[in-house]
Amino acid sequence: MAAAYTLYGSFLSAPTYKVGLMLALCGLKYDYRHVDLAKGQHKSADFLRINRYGQVPAMIHDGFTLCQANTILEYIAEQTEKFAPANGEERQRIREWLVWETDRLEPGINRSRFFERFAKPDQAVVDYHRKWAEMGLGVLDELMEGKRFLVGERPTIADIGVYGVVAHMAEAKFDIGAWPQVKAWSERVAALPGFKLPYDLLPKADQDAA
Repeated sequence: MAAAYTLYGSFLSAPTYKVGLMLALCGLKYDYRHVDLAKGQHKSADFLRINRYGQVPAMIHDGFTLCQANTILEYIAEQTEKFAPANGEERQRIREWLVWETDRLEPGINRSRFFERFAKPDQAVVDYHRKWAEMGLGVLDELMEGKRFLVGERPTIADIGVYGVVAHMAEAKFDIGAWPQVKAWSERVAALPGFKLPYDLLPKADQDAA
């Protein structure tokens, strides 16, 4: 029997990991469909009917199709009432964090990771994105001073969204120890029941009822 959730993504994709981690932390069963980015499957006609942007992840829940990782996190939180805001103020603070990480944290880390793993451009380009990542990590480290989680004393989708980027720091050749508050926070996220690291969580092929 098919699971209610079907996740389309790639084990190499940090945004896919965000959604996979959310599903795992919520204890939700899901079918997984691997999208081979190297072969251009994300630009195929079949996949574009699922995600018009030609990106991973995408998710289908009971016939409803969703895309963009952070909005999928919001949707799952609404459906399950897990890692969700407790009130309107928390909802706004969570959204602020999710927008900030896509603007100020994710580009520098993810592009630095890409340059280390797949293709290295001119050094000036590499240095620019590394500096951008370091600036974002510095802000995160400063704002985590004296806090357990990003919004209040319990984890929310803000933590899952931001952690999905931070989890790939090592592949981008950043030492998390240089940002002690980020390191301590990441360890608290990793201690949550159901947690798995990216390559332990995301399969390299289609999988049913993960």
